[in-house]
Amino acid sequence: MTTLRRHDDRLRRCLTIAAATVAFVMPCVGDCGAAVAQSARMEMKADFTIAPDRSLTATLEFRATPLVESAVAKAAQIRWTGPANKSFKVVQAYTQKADGTVIAADPKDFVTQNGAVGAAMSFGDINIHQIPFRDVAVGDTTVLIARIAERDHYIPGQYSEAVVIAPGTEQRSVDVTLHSPVGMAISHDEQQLAYQESTTGHEITRHWSGAIAPAPTDEKDIVDLTSVRPSLRFSTMSSFEAIAQAYYAGAHAKLAPTPEIARLADQITAGKSDTAAQARAIFDWVSRNIRYVAVYFGNGRLVPNDTHTILSREFGDCKDHAVLLAALLEAKGIDTEQVLINVGPVYERPKTPTLQAFNHVIVYVPALNRYLDPTVQFGSFDHLPARDMGKPVVRVSERGATLAWTPAPDINDNVVTIATDVALTPEGMQQDKTTVAARGEFADAVRVIAAQAEVKGKDTVVAGLARAEHLAGSFTFDAAPWTDAREPFVVTTTWKAQNRLNLVQSGWRASSGLTPVIASPALLIGGLTSSKRVYPALCRAGKVVGTVDFELPPGVIPGLPMPIKQTAPHFLLEEYWWQDGNHLRVRTEISSSIAGRVCSPAEVEAVRAAFLAIAAKVNPVLRFTRQSNDFHG
Repeated sequence: MTTLRRHDDRLRRCLTIAAATVAFVMPCVGDCGAAVAQSARMEMKADFTIAPDRSLTATLEFRATPLVESAVAKAAQIRWTGPANKSFKVVQAYTQKADGTVIAADPKDFVTQNGAVGAAMSFGDINIHQIPFRDVAVGDTTVLIARIAERDHYIPGQYSEAVVIAPGTEQRSVDVTLHSPVGMAISHDEQQLAYQESTTGHEITRHWSGAIAPAPTDEKDIVDLTSVRPSLRFSTMSSFEAIAQAYYAGAHAKLAPTPEIARLADQITAGKSDTAAQARAIFDWVSRNIRYVAVYFGNGRLVPNDTHTILSREFGDCKDHAVLLAALLEAKGIDTEQVLINVGPVYERPKTPTLQAFNHVIVYVPALNRYLDPTVQFGSFDHLPARDMGKPVVRVSERGATLAWTPAPDINDNVVTIATDVALTPEGMQQDKTTVAARGEFADAVRVIAAQAEVKGKDTVVAGLARAEHLAGSFTFDAAPWTDAREPFVVTTTWKAQNRLNLVQSGWRASSGLTPVIASPALLIGGLTSSKRVYPALCRAGKVVGTVDFELPPGVIPGLPMPIKQTAPHFLLEEYWWQDGNHLRVRTEISSSIAGRVCSPAEVEAVRAAFLAIAAKVNPVLRFTRQSNDFHG
């Protein structure tokens, strides 16, 4: 399969509406950035009460018991992060020793950070609370009991929570209770958790509970985790359409074209009368001239800035990009809709409408039946970035809200060709020229390499590619400017080996050359490195074609491998060799016709088994013989 060699993910995620509320999850224990490596017991209890005025209070209890020495540090502190409109108060914090002794945590050790500043996203109104515990050893239990309250919701009068238990080596238990008035409509759903409901007087009590066994995993490309992991959601919101309309209520006034916007739209589209040409010009201008910088405070998490502010700053978050793009299009009479989407690995629409289901805003142009995301530095007018493809969305405008899906690419949309020409110098040194031409998602990814070359220098980038291929010698790198939106996007490299090659003595294996992309099924079908896969994986339709043309030196005869053709559902790999005069050629094609973006574990395993069955035969070491010049009369 074709795998990107180096991919600096600069496609920045725009955290927008989901930041309006912080999804209730088990807090970070210990090093938040480190993967869980050892076993522990963790218990989470939450008791929520939604009052008739829709204000919220809750008591939270977290317990962590390290079972091995290396897990002690992770249990010895708890971090809680929440928006500033949600108060947080520690009721109790202590270490319960294995012999029953209780050692209270000292409030002087507690640390609260107001706000968080990041490279591209900053949150002025979140509070981070860190509670360290004293004298913690294997078998001890750290306990935190806290109370939270929220009265002013980011969507007035509406509240939602989402809990998903990610895979890990801990033994966990979950116990969540929700109290609400009998007349208050609350929707909910749950998976792999027990649910009970009871009514007492004017109050309904909903209760979720479950014990979750350890589930360690090293699987990559996991998607739709909520479909296979214990989870629950509850919400006072009536529908996803209602959430979109609540967003639109704050954005609507910002979408009207102002005289400033009208003048700018005319400048951008000068000489263009066609709707598609005008839309392309406006998209390119916004995506190239408005940097992605997000500073969230209060209802700014949900409400975009006005267009004058965005233009004067020359930066904004995804809502700002979407509003500016829409206003410029509207100024040219091109109708638009705002689109709420989740850019995470989520390809299913939840059953319960929660605010946490969305974290990004893009634009839909009905006249072109096209979705546009102007926030992506390496994006294109012709297709959405990979993170937006095949996703459930809600489109909203003054005409109302509509549930929809963004398009997923087909096999002809994502295509990359890797063409390598090989020759030997008179001294016997191999020299290659490789041309990579990419379309669709692959073009966006290869543009990243071109941008790295601009920032770091071509020599640095090409040296990295050479290290990845274990190549030594001299190299060159050439690419179109990364801002060039035309496709295919082309990168060309050359390599001259520093060691002499003796074909007859050592043989030869075809190299894809010095390239940011190599031929392998993993570019199309995710998760192939894991056997007995448990979780669904990210997949994509597309095609990679690799060709090698080796100009043979005089007097050598290659042994040609047998053709290969291997299939699995929605998957094909073909490779064949032939000799054309003094040229040895090989063509490898790998393709996926998967519909959508998700492969089940069974689909992944089918491709993995098919590929492993022929992997040893793909691109073998070729043997050569020297042509005899003897003549027998």
